[in-house]
Amino acid sequence: MPRPWPSARRSKRKLSPDEYQLRIARIVQEGLLPPPLTSLPDLEVAARFLPSRGVGGDFYDYFPIGPSSLGAYVGDVQGKGLEAAMYALLVSGLMRGLNKTGNDPSAVIDALNRRLCFRNVPGKFCCLGYAVIDRAARQLFFANAGLPFPLLQRNGASEPVRLTGSPVGLFDPCQFDQVTTPLLPGDRILFYTDGLGDVLDHGRGGAEAYLAAYLASQPNASATALADGLVRRVARRPRPLLDDATFLLLRIL
Repeated sequence: MPRPWPSARRSKRKLSPDEYQLRIARIVQEGLLPPPLTSLPDLEVAARFLPSRGVGGDFYDYFPIGPSSLGAYVGDVQGKGLEAAMYALLVSGLMRGLNKTGNDPSAVIDALNRRLCFRNVPGKFCCLGYAVIDRAARQLFFANAGLPFPLLQRNGASEPVRLTGSPVGLFDPCQFDQVTTPLLPGDRILFYTDGLGDVLDHGRGGAEAYLAAYLASQPNASATALADGLVRRVARRPRPLLDDATFLLLRIL
């Protein structure tokens, strides 16, 4: 998988204290991104993180749950830069412990919300979507906490997985719902943060229509090829990245 930013190498120029802190934060954040997923016979996963600055407040992860399920989440904390990156590390660190429970996505997000509210950081909250893919049963279980609706594309037609929810870290108690969606061979599911939508939304049907058309234009492409192509499209847009942009793409085989 391509690195989300140039590798942090030593420079001959002496770094200022702020530059040094930023470099350390970048190394830590880069180290928390998951390694490329070992090839699965029935599922492809590709994810990319495009920070608007040297570090950012977006994050993602994917991991096995038991012998036949895969968990995946995408998060977007309030703010940008180093401050947002530090809060993202807190949220992703909590999620790394919670996802090992094997609980339903709605229960995991509820537990995350309670812990973030207990460790309240004034002015900070996080939008997050958490999915569990049961590969044996071919089902998607999804809970949402303020992330844009994921796109499910099947046979060239896209349909958003419509599920709302409040960001985590704001209100306790808070109710989080969950949807179950059957999956078929050839399905693609795209999870993304609003930064991706902002840079691609030029008013012609919005970001959702743009992303749906992009997926439909390459019906046989692998998840990695689709992810790399989307990164190239972001790079070509005249509008600069004003917010971090992150996405995770699943392709059912």
